Amino acid sequence: MSMTEITNNIREELAELQKFTATPGSGVTRFPFTEEARRACAYLQQLMEEAGLTVRLDNSGALIGRLEGETPATIMIGSHFDSVGHGGAYDGIAGVVCAIEVARLLKKSGKKPHYSLEVIATNDEEGARFHVGLFTGKVLLGQLTVEDLHKQTDADGISVYEAMAAYGLKPEEIAEHQRRDIKAFLEVHIEQGPVLEDAGKQIGIVDVIVGIKRVSVRINGRADHVGTMPMHMRKDALEQAAKVISKIGDRARCFPNSVATVGYLQVEPNIINIVPQTVTFTVDIRGVDKASITSQYQGLVADLEQMQAASGLTYDVETLLDAEPVVMDAHIKELFAASCAARGLTHMQLPSGAGHDAQIFGEQLPAAMLFVPSIGGRSHCSEEESRAEDLAAAVLVASDAVQTLLAGK
Repeated sequence: MSMTEITNNIREELAELQKFTATPGSGVTRFPFTEEARRACAYLQQLMEEAGLTVRLDNSGALIGRLEGETPATIMIGSHFDSVGHGGAYDGIAGVVCAIEVARLLKKSGKKPHYSLEVIATNDEEGARFHVGLFTGKVLLGQLTVEDLHKQTDADGISVYEAMAAYGLKPEEIAEHQRRDIKAFLEVHIEQGPVLEDAGKQIGIVDVIVGIKRVSVRINGRADHVGTMPMHMRKDALEQAAKVISKIGDRARCFPNSVATVGYLQVEPNIINIVPQTVTFTVDIRGVDKASITSQYQGLVADLEQMQAASGLTYDVETLLDAEPVVMDAHIKELFAASCAARGLTHMQLPSGAGHDAQIFGEQLPAAMLFVPSIGGRSHCSEEESRAEDLAAAVLVASDAVQTLLAGK
């Protein structure tokens, strides 16, 4: 296959996949266990089968295409097919399409590899529906229980367990689907930031993926009439939440390469003439080292304790995600760099400020990531875009590395 063919495939397939959205004309919204997810999987299955893969839907809702090698041990490449609300047409799904192109190249070579190859379209990486994320990786690495599936719910109160059952999966068997045959995991992804474009590089080789501490905080106050309840007697949950939230960003700025965000806020009863009774908000803390993340989280808890002592309001904190920084595999990074050099592709190493499937896999086995430039650094929005030519270049680099790994080298 020529570079032009790969580029055209990627462009056409991504254009088709962006149609599978709950918000036509307003970005891509493809949450896990929805009709949009089912339609996207049906199209991806068609592409995988055309590439010569044997395809199945696993119990996490991920789509997996397999090419058997001489041994069942597996080299896995892929990314996620779910999205955030009103997101872009490249985040995650571009990596799935690129992985299919890698498999297509391998199949056309006619060589039977030593290890088997799997292309995976993972499910619920974003956590946009159930506020957790990295779902498929957690299932394949044996990190989830049936109790966990009951515990996490979406905005409508539907649990992961219920959503899985309605989708035709078997939530009761979740602990039985751990994989122990995966030798390495590779992922192609858009950068989602401006660094590669600013540096004029075609390829980014990720050296470390930031750790993420994501929590849900609930502040419990009391609902009263806004006109008749004096200020000194109020138990205004929103006022107290605002005091805590206002310190989060400034604290993050004290730590290099750290960010912290309150991305979700729910006020109840959310009525103009009633003092807010409860406020629930999320805090997402990210950094390249565990110490900086821990310090920020401890600062948040200290602020909540101070708020409780001063106001008499209580609070609850629930951990939604606790992922440590993960260094990418040195050997695979060397393979990426060698391929870039041999093919004349400009490249650089850089950290990933976003969490990815490679992070959860990289905690237990060799994992690596390739980034391609994001135009304008835009992501998680309808303006998100990467050049199909850059994605095709990443396919060639990933293919070189995968073929070396499949040969047992």
